[in-house]
Amino acid sequence: MLLTIWALSALIGAPAQAVTLNFSAILNPGTCTFSLDKSTLALDSVHLSQLTPSTLQVAQPFTLAVQDCSGTDASLAPVVNVSGDGIARDSKWLFRSSDSTTSGVGVMLVKTDVPPSYGSTEVKNGDNIPLAAAGVIPPDQNIRFYAGVTCGSLACTSEPATPGNLTARILFNLAYR
Repeated sequence: MLLTIWALSALIGAPAQAVTLNFSAILNPGTCTFSLDKSTLALDSVHLSQLTPSTLQVAQPFTLAVQDCSGTDASLAPVVNVSGDGIARDSKWLFRSSDSTTSGVGVMLVKTDVPPSYGSTEVKNGDNIPLAAAGVIPPDQNIRFYAGVTCGSLACTSEPATPGNLTARILFNLAYR
């Protein structure tokens, strides 16, 4: 008992110190469950001679399922925000990760139900794909994409591709805009 009183009196006599703890949080108006029909999309081998200007090689489909959405914000629309590292080649956005060992090529992502061509409009880093109107809870839906390998149009000849492995990581995130 005496030891406890001594410890308390030692603390009382010490100068006071203060620290600040700041809190932050993101409060979302709603949520959805996202799932992909494939965890990895193998785009097969592409021979360098196949990489010609303005072509999309070995395009493969995959589906993003959006399900079980709940909650919303009356003034904001729910979207799928797409992000990932990449490069711009001849006005096209190509996804490619920094650990790729090849150069001069990337993965072109297209939101479509049919096989795309190089002339199709690609999905870029930061694009938002609408799920519903502002204030509306998104219905369950499947969004079809295709991903293929390309070197661009003019860049194929000015900066030829080199052999190696191509890796692209793409993140699909629920956001309200």
